[in-house]
Amino acid sequence: MKIIVLFLLALFVVEAVSATQRMSAIRPGNACAGIMEIEKNLGSHELADTGPAGVSKYAGKEDGKDATIIYKCEKGILTEQKVVVTASSRDQAYDFANAQKSQLTSRLGEPLHDGLELGIWSRLFLGFKGADLDYLTAVVVWGRATQDVMILVRQTGENLWEISISQGTSKIEYILNS
Repeated sequence: MKIIVLFLLALFVVEAVSATQRMSAIRPGNACAGIMEIEKNLGSHELADTGPAGVSKYAGKEDGKDATIIYKCEKGILTEQKVVVTASSRDQAYDFANAQKSQLTSRLGEPLHDGLELGIWSRLFLGFKGADLDYLTAVVVWGRATQDVMILVRQTGENLWEISISQGTSKIEYILNS
């Protein structure tokens, strides 16, 4: 009986994994040696691994959706983490991104820049400055440092949208456009 209860609890935990949980458990600067075990505990399976100084990829779930989780390591230390979820429509992509933004905001506080909620006056001002509005209206950033979390929504093909939640990613494109 205990085994059945533990199995059902494990299934519930696997389905409930969110960016907030994954980003809290694994952060840039951590040793890469424990990533595989953490991802297995989250219900993911390894797709590819180029070694402790390379890139590891896992297939898993992110808030009930299929996700690819990518880790970049240098000298055994995590430098970048990215969770990528795809959607077949713009509405689905933005609904998922807004749900992730809400969860991350409850943990990290208000974002430094919220392109998903960018008002008309802000758009006009940024456009007047010559900023890339396509980029700035598709990104949410919690800080300018590389270890800060960022959400990016972009169309990658006809009827294919990609939502990436990342830490350790360079914010240079955001900095240049803001």
